[in-house]
Amino acid sequence: MLRSLLASLLLVAPVGAVEIDVAIREGVAFLVKNQNKDGSFGARTSGRTYEVTSAVPGGHYAFQAATTALCWLGLDDSPHKTEASKKAQARALDWLVKNARVKRAHGGQLYNTWSFGYGLHALARAYRKSKREDVKKTAESILAAIARYQTPDGGWGYYDFGVRAARPEWSTSFSTATIVVALKEAEIAGLTVSPKVVDKAITNIKRCRKPDGTYLYGMYMRYRPMHGVNQPQGSALRVQSCGLALQRYGHLGLKELRAGLEMLHKHERFSLAGVRRPIPHESWYAVSGYFYLYGYRYAASVLKQLPKAERPRHAKRIAAAVLKTRQPDGSFWDYPLYGYHKFYGTGYALMALARCAACSSAD
Repeated sequence: MLRSLLASLLLVAPVGAVEIDVAIREGVAFLVKNQNKDGSFGARTSGRTYEVTSAVPGGHYAFQAATTALCWLGLDDSPHKTEASKKAQARALDWLVKNARVKRAHGGQLYNTWSFGYGLHALARAYRKSKREDVKKTAESILAAIARYQTPDGGWGYYDFGVRAARPEWSTSFSTATIVVALKEAEIAGLTVSPKVVDKAITNIKRCRKPDGTYLYGMYMRYRPMHGVNQPQGSALRVQSCGLALQRYGHLGLKELRAGLEMLHKHERFSLAGVRRPIPHESWYAVSGYFYLYGYRYAASVLKQLPKAERPRHAKRIAAAVLKTRQPDGSFWDYPLYGYHKFYGTGYALMALARCAACSSAD
């Protein structure tokens, strides 16, 4: 009875225990079945009375591009590819080539930061595999835009309600980390990445890192370091992307990555408490529902940086957390966002579960 009550409070439809392998297969099937005719994923429609503010239509162009990139990455990471999923990937990639370079939606909104971060990540990986010139061209246009939108403090953000300048003033540590991870993917693919852009971004994340291993939400909160969102309970999900970004460029070691994962496990209850709440930051320690699958996706990427013997324990905890957001139709979601949440959530989940499956054994 208590379990059913808690599930209803979190708006989580009970789906019962499921193996990672089954969850991945059904997540892939959900994406294939529900892909838009043009190759994209997600929709601008909503049946709710409350949504995150988004300029029309530009904000939705950004949401859809980022969502489609995440779905492409999720399908690409899946160890269970089918002819249908390969076709879905191909259609999504063709759509991204034409649409991933999104313009700024509004003076105060820069949701294209997410389309840049995930669009570049997907396109860079696709270019590494295919060497398609049209993929390279779009990736290069995003790299140029990333440099243009970099804030004076070296990061990237998605709002600028104050100055609304050509070069935004506001950044967050985790959106900066998201782009830094994508920049590393671009380097690996052989694309030209500006060392100056990377160095400024790394400096931003390092400045946001606190002595206890947490990260400021952004440099603008440097005079409020003990705000709930900057404490371990509020920061644990964002520690993962920031730590991974620094580690990929040689600025953080295994000790710090391990500590970040332990922080995530310790404060899981606060992470879960924010899931499905429609108002951002309304949960304890200002946790938002959209931190959840984002955080576990990067935590799963941290796994491969650890020695093999250490991976299974963390993989089990991460997979169990991700599966708590699984739905009867095979999708995953953590925060209601127009018609995108089941798609971006499933993309994150597939990336996380695929890595957990690969790291479930110390062999």
